[in-house]
Amino acid sequence: MTRTLTILGRGAIDVCRSPLLIAGALIVTLAAAAPFALIVGNQLQDALANQPPIALGSGEIDADWWSEFRAHAEGLAATFTPTVIGFAVPLDNLSAILDGTRRPPVLIAPVVTAAIVWAWFWGVVLTRLHARGSYRHALAAGFRHLPRFVVISAAAAALQLVLYLTVHPLLFTVIAERVIASGFSEPAAFAVRVVFYGVFATLIATVSLAADYTRIIQLADRPDSVRVLLGQGAGFVARHFAAVIGLCALIGLLLAILLTGYGALDIYGGSRVGGWRGVALAQLYIIARLIIRLTNAAAELRLFAAVRS
Repeated sequence: MTRTLTILGRGAIDVCRSPLLIAGALIVTLAAAAPFALIVGNQLQDALANQPPIALGSGEIDADWWSEFRAHAEGLAATFTPTVIGFAVPLDNLSAILDGTRRPPVLIAPVVTAAIVWAWFWGVVLTRLHARGSYRHALAAGFRHLPRFVVISAAAAALQLVLYLTVHPLLFTVIAERVIASGFSEPAAFAVRVVFYGVFATLIATVSLAADYTRIIQLADRPDSVRVLLGQGAGFVARHFAAVIGLCALIGLLLAILLTGYGALDIYGGSRVGGWRGVALAQLYIIARLIIRLTNAAAELRLFAAVRS
């Protein structure tokens, strides 16, 4: 545990020493989302054009207008629901991951766009943190590694989809329903579901971790074959599973602390964090989450170097 904490701490220091990577993560996140946000924004402007002016000091949302808008919204605009506001966003995402909630097909384009943009940016981040070279060199390396990083992301997404189509219904539809039907008490049935959530989350996280270390191996070793590359990434996680999961658990703890703090401020703050304060709080949460994400990448690089030395 001490070794893992040391690796995590050094990863955090590496990120702090590269502030442009944090700025880059913000720019990449904005660039991937901006085109689709503009589409939704234009549709919202059209819907609001015939509405009476809203007082600047108003802290309430016009529920009647929103209901009417949602009744007629199509495409990306249909995703403008209450779950896009404040603390509801991460909660909705977490619920979708654990419960396997199907997302609207219209979100495929934004998800694929973000995956490609981040595949390039991971090449930039890992090159900068690994080689300590110039940012210009890191930017070029991002394009050089992009094709294989896209393949890695696609392979991980495909495997996770298989898990959602097979393991998830087995755990939560077949076994969980039988447990509930067998007369278990409500607390016991809930405990079983919590255990199943933990098992499934571990499987999903393991696939993501294999993708992470596959990218690192591509950067460090550059295997000739993509098949060999994917095998080496999975093999690394299997051989060093305890260390890999230990680091992942610490990152998960940081995210849990961040999420808890965000929820406390957003929910218990009530109207005091509405309006621009709510927007500012949400942006601070996004920045903190991106820093943790970069710290995770830096720590994984440190762990990879440590176990191979």
